[in-house]
Amino acid sequence: MEKRAWIEIDLNKIKANIGKIKKLTGRKFLACVKGNCYGMGMCRISASIEKLVDYFGVATTSEAIDLRASGIKKPILVLGPVLPGDIEELVMNSITITLFNDELLETILTVARKRKQKAVVHIKVDTGLGRIGVNVEKAPEFIQKVINKEEIITEGIFTHFATAEWEDTSYAKKQMRKFQQVLNETTMFNIPIRHIANSPSILNLPETYKNFDMVRIGLLIFGLYSEPYLYKKFPLECAVKGFCRANYIKMVPAGTPLSYGITYTTAKPSKIATTGIGYADGLQKLLSNNFHFSYKGDKVRIVGNICMDQTLVDVTGKNIKTGDILQVFGDNFEIEEMAKICKTVPQEILCGFGSPRVEKIYIR
Repeated sequence: MEKRAWIEIDLNKIKANIGKIKKLTGRKFLACVKGNCYGMGMCRISASIEKLVDYFGVATTSEAIDLRASGIKKPILVLGPVLPGDIEELVMNSITITLFNDELLETILTVARKRKQKAVVHIKVDTGLGRIGVNVEKAPEFIQKVINKEEIITEGIFTHFATAEWEDTSYAKKQMRKFQQVLNETTMFNIPIRHIANSPSILNLPETYKNFDMVRIGLLIFGLYSEPYLYKKFPLECAVKGFCRANYIKMVPAGTPLSYGITYTTAKPSKIATTGIGYADGLQKLLSNNFHFSYKGDKVRIVGNICMDQTLVDVTGKNIKTGDILQVFGDNFEIEEMAKICKTVPQEILCGFGSPRVEKIYIR
């Protein structure tokens, strides 16, 4: 069966990127593979990089269980909140839990006693993101309470940035000071893994890895950047490329309206390709009339509104035929550019292409 839209994921480039980041930071490496590794295939990618990393980070209990069931033996940290009903399954699968409140603490203690198995936790401190975490002022007391429980191994403590990708690092530095304050007040507990650094912060704020024990890297393993300017600080290879096929080619006269809402009308006789990708495949509708694909290295503009399953492209002057391949994104910061046009982040753009209709091909 012919592919209509697909993504090539270069596992060797991912490994090379991880190697470069490890060389730069010299710290333990947590590969953040949540969201099915940004839609690119959590289990497959994790299996290929397990020997290179120290930890895996996921968002949910189900992701952690799926990863463990796929054969991953390295430690897995559920970075997000978990429900009390999940604790037993996490403990029995040796999955590390993010802990930040008394309710979860009591459930963990109950399960650990019942199963006669210690639970491993990383304590989350909220320094200014405002999602989950124990308040900075209450953190020392809470940490002491957890440390004193013999049913629990307090392996780590962490926080997460709200603005690490900003060129203005003042808020991130404020968060870092708050986290350091908590660490200074709890040095007697010797928590072994202290971590704060994410993909942009290792480039914007080197002290976030130099002064701590582990880095948490997600988007950057693909050679993608939360802000394009960060590339200049630390160039990596883009490990993901998206493609689609031209399913139909036609010539149309000047004055021809195209696609839903007739937002585009040809100004001259034009050659139009109907391609096999649409918003159900992750191509954001906001890119309509605002973006381009590439055909044999040349940009070809999207014209008219992107549809659920198809997108029209102006290929006037190109010797293109039905079945030919167009590149949707790849080495020229297209994911980052799409994010800027759509007023979102590259992570969301990449996750969108995780649609199961878009086949993932792994290059080794």
